[in-house]
Amino acid sequence: MSEELNPAPVLDPVEAAESARPRAAARTPRKKAPAKVAALPVDATAEVIPVEPAAAPKAKAKRAPRKPKKAAEAVVMDEQTADLFAALQPEIVSVAQPEARVEPVAIEAPVTAAVSAEAAPAVTPETSDEPATEEAAASSDTLVTPPASPRRKRKRRRGKSERSAQGDNAPEGELPAAQGELTEQPSTAELTPLEAPLRALLEAFEAPVEPLVLTVALPEPEPAPLQPLTVVSLGLTQPPVLSAEALAALRGARVVLGTADALDRLAGLHLNVPQQLCAADSAHVDVRTVGHAGSVLVVVGDGAGDGPAAELLAELGPAHVRVLPGVGRVQAACAALGLSAEIVSVVDLRRAPLAALRGQLRAHRLLAVPVADAAAPVAVARLLLDSGFSGARVWVCEYPGGVLKTTAWLASELVELREPVDAHAVLILATGPSAGVFTELPGLSEAALGDDAASALPLAVRTLALAWLQPAAWENGWAIADGEASLALEWARAVPTARVRAVGVEPSLLGVSMARVGVGENLSAVASATPQRSREWPAPEAVFVRGGIGLSDWLAAAWERLTPGGRLVATAEDDEARADLLAFSGQVPAEAWQELSLSRGETVAGRLRFAPSAPVRLALWRKPGLS
Repeated sequence: MSEELNPAPVLDPVEAAESARPRAAARTPRKKAPAKVAALPVDATAEVIPVEPAAAPKAKAKRAPRKPKKAAEAVVMDEQTADLFAALQPEIVSVAQPEARVEPVAIEAPVTAAVSAEAAPAVTPETSDEPATEEAAASSDTLVTPPASPRRKRKRRRGKSERSAQGDNAPEGELPAAQGELTEQPSTAELTPLEAPLRALLEAFEAPVEPLVLTVALPEPEPAPLQPLTVVSLGLTQPPVLSAEALAALRGARVVLGTADALDRLAGLHLNVPQQLCAADSAHVDVRTVGHAGSVLVVVGDGAGDGPAAELLAELGPAHVRVLPGVGRVQAACAALGLSAEIVSVVDLRRAPLAALRGQLRAHRLLAVPVADAAAPVAVARLLLDSGFSGARVWVCEYPGGVLKTTAWLASELVELREPVDAHAVLILATGPSAGVFTELPGLSEAALGDDAASALPLAVRTLALAWLQPAAWENGWAIADGEASLALEWARAVPTARVRAVGVEPSLLGVSMARVGVGENLSAVASATPQRSREWPAPEAVFVRGGIGLSDWLAAAWERLTPGGRLVATAEDDEARADLLAFSGQVPAEAWQELSLSRGETVAGRLRFAPSAPVRLALWRKPGLS
């Protein structure tokens, strides 16, 4: 008999589950009459959802052997499909339902949407006639003729893996769906292990992409650099009247240093910063120990005149020291006497010995002398009398309790004073006329030179040598002479602020000569030295060399150490020294030459005679300056 007339046997659920390889359904001719299937009631309102076509059709599982069983009643199925394409009209698909159980009970199998709209393919499925399966033709008792329409859509053929998975996972009593049948698709949670990652991947692609916000880690702000060392002048008033800049420096200081008097004056400001006590004469040492960055040094009076601001500037440099000025002791004393600071020369005995004042004594001069000792005013008055200034006047300016008090004295009266004087007083000196003990211009007398007058360089030679040297203030100079220091004394007396080094002179003997000629502490002595040792000394701006043994070596060493623009003057009094001058001038041409022949007048038996002395030759070299 034909397979179309024989109904399909009902499969046992166990046997249906064990069927591994279903056999492909036989395809009918294209123009064959449609098979009659059981009439299925269709919901008019339901949309026809086309099933997602499979990638490639696979073979149908083999059919179990036929067994003569009672045919089951037709199962009424409510087919619902999703409309994926608006242009297509809903169609009614005839599906043959195989027998589920050998029971005369109708089983309604609900059908859900096969695929969600998100996973629907973008391509249009092919439309062709779908052949009826053998099982549907055999088991159908009632044939339904589908409505006339264009070509029906071809149902997708499930793959082998889909049929196997559905057949294996089907519950007991249910058979896998036949080919072309609309089946209920599992939810996302019930997808097979292969489909779940694919669905997650599709959802990840379709999820909205949030803009990527790049977060750049900004570097932490660096701490503000510490301010340089600040010297704050407190002035003389109590409590101190400070500027806004000074108050800001004090409040932002890392540590505040000062003497006991200075720190006591800050009590009214209620500063919440560490404070450290330091001595007045060792403030720069304490600043170096604590660290100058961020530190503040408070000074009573003016930081430059009464404090160590000058030393700190010379040591650390202007980039690391900031000075906030104030009214100092010298300014207050001059203002109280109506004197201008431009016409007053300051000799600070707080930093220099009393000999420094001796080198500054000139006739008719005004000097301001701050002291740091209560006995200093009496010592100053005695020096004035010994230097030939008996008519000098002295004003003693004291600051008891921060109030200026001025007292005028004569030098002869002040020397007899027995009353205590403020240790921080300022003396204003008016020297008046001089008795001629100290010379005003270069030209020391034989009496001033003492026992060294016989071996001293002639006065005319000293004067010409100084004229060629042109010594200036604050310059370093060398005076090299064996056994005598006449030119060094002239140099130090003429320029009190110059630093002169007398080479070849005994220091003890030089000290006596310095007090006799009125030279201050700007002259030092080196008893014996060699040209190689001169490399240890500060570079000079002017050098004088008196001819003697080793003249050529000293000339070469002095020329090497001379600063650009420096001057070198040398003398020769014998033939060997003259030969050394000529030899050196052959290497370095001299700028000027001069020879002095002097005759000394003497009275012999009441008659004047001139005894000629040996001629002295002088040469001048000037080192080229930097362009």
